[in-house]
Amino acid sequence: MPTHSICRVALFAVLIALAMPALSLESASDFKLSVVPFGPTQDDVDALDASLPGQPAVQALLKGSNFRRLYTEMIEPDIKKSGAAVPPSRFRAVFYDYTKQRAVVAEGVVANRATITAKAVPDWQPDPSDEEFAQAVAIISADATLGPDIASGSLTIYRPMPPVQDRDASGNPATQRVINVGLSPAAGVDRARHEIVGADLAGKSVTHYADHAPFGATVNAQPNCGSPNAGQTTTSRGTAGQYQLTVTSGSTTLWEMLVIRPSASSGTRASGIEVRDVKYKGMSVLKRGHVPILNVKYLNNLCGPYRDWQYQEGQFATTPGATLLAPGILDNGNTPATTALENGTDTGNFKGVAVYREGSEVVLVTEMEAGWYRYVHEWRFDSNGAIRPRFGFGTTVNSCTCLEHYHHVYFRLDIDIDGPSNQVYEIPVGATDTSDLPAYRVATEKKVSRVLGTSNYYRFRGGKKSYTLVAGANDGMADAFSTGDMWLLQYKSGVTNLLAEIDDGVNITSGAGSIANLDQFLNGESLNNQDIVAWYHATVTHTPALTSFMCMPTGLGIPGRNILTGDKVVGPDLLPEDVN
Repeated sequence: MPTHSICRVALFAVLIALAMPALSLESASDFKLSVVPFGPTQDDVDALDASLPGQPAVQALLKGSNFRRLYTEMIEPDIKKSGAAVPPSRFRAVFYDYTKQRAVVAEGVVANRATITAKAVPDWQPDPSDEEFAQAVAIISADATLGPDIASGSLTIYRPMPPVQDRDASGNPATQRVINVGLSPAAGVDRARHEIVGADLAGKSVTHYADHAPFGATVNAQPNCGSPNAGQTTTSRGTAGQYQLTVTSGSTTLWEMLVIRPSASSGTRASGIEVRDVKYKGMSVLKRGHVPILNVKYLNNLCGPYRDWQYQEGQFATTPGATLLAPGILDNGNTPATTALENGTDTGNFKGVAVYREGSEVVLVTEMEAGWYRYVHEWRFDSNGAIRPRFGFGTTVNSCTCLEHYHHVYFRLDIDIDGPSNQVYEIPVGATDTSDLPAYRVATEKKVSRVLGTSNYYRFRGGKKSYTLVAGANDGMADAFSTGDMWLLQYKSGVTNLLAEIDDGVNITSGAGSIANLDQFLNGESLNNQDIVAWYHATVTHTPALTSFMCMPTGLGIPGRNILTGDKVVGPDLLPEDVN
């Protein structure tokens, strides 16, 4: 997106913010946190995993094969609008059979192993686990040509995109399990040695690609972009971590919610920090908030496009001695936890969700990895009832991100203001009379694209209470790849992610199919006193020659709205209008 377009979108965001009523602020420095673990523990998951290979349904498909379990995840129950969240009781385990070159998926009830079923899933290459990547590195390190340079440090290992070769140059599904490994030359080494190679886990052989990179990626002899890859461990998908979080100020309960760490989050490719049953002073605001879709498009498709995943937690910096509230959730006090976006490094001491207090807000933050990308997901809960979801974009060393590219993030907000029956209004900036709200009511499902020169804000009203969604200052505008900036949909329930419209069902890493397909959910259903879900899209352009996209000073004091974002961080504000 051209710089001037981003600047004008930022200006419209300021105008919207100025139109909103000022909100009183209260310092969060003395807020108390209470955390209660929820659902299966890691011990429960580990015991399940240990039992799976001996189950008849699993044995029938894997007996005699060389195989590995990649991950086990909980299957969420169908979300009910009445009552609190219910712990998951079902699971899904994904194996890879290297002998027959196929994925195998087992499902069942955690408490009743007799219910387990299993099926082979051909033509699918699941994302590799840490163990698979370690095996791939071992294979490449044993190579007669590459091994000595890896051992000497002349070649540095990194995780590339795509992480696994899931298709060939013709777009056909891959028939072998080949894990990709990046090899970056150290300083002073011939830059032409830069290469992404593949490790065949079954044949224990090394694949050298044409042009030194797999289909969907590129390398070059120029210096790479990004921070050095620290190679620290990450979390596996399905690592347990759900918590009931309560934030109090004195005798007042400000916020209540279920917090789910990225490794345990819902969706086909997970969804970052997931929050459910969010209440402010006892009143419901969100039934669920998360990021089920994340993708990136490169100029002229020189790399990618990619559909990324949001479960692999990386390590970021928290205060030594901070209080571990439960496995995977940490109270960092009044000191911000810092990620790759703030400290510019790929190192840290904690994986999961860190909670800290800043100004009048309680902040939940995590850092995630997807190949060479580093993603930061943050939720900010203000003492005045405002909610600010944020998403940031960084990278470790590679060649692709030296090229112009466009990140796209899709927040899914199941908005239940004082209950699930809501109205939504599209109100132009500068509207002087909003008393005649039916004139602005969105009556049926709708796709919204932000348009240069105009802007609107969106009021969600339940009964006598309302929240307003305000576009973020850096959130950009949709292009042909992102297809839209917001989808206002009627809520669905269902037993699969696609039926429940949790995401668009895409489960690939690279290729044209990585585009978000939310238009499939637009079928003209009513939004009049209905349960409404808002999908909100934001985009960031990374251009090598342009290091900053901010078009206003970060300290600009706007009543009722703090400028909380940097030039690589996006996200809307949900501002209360009459809830105190």
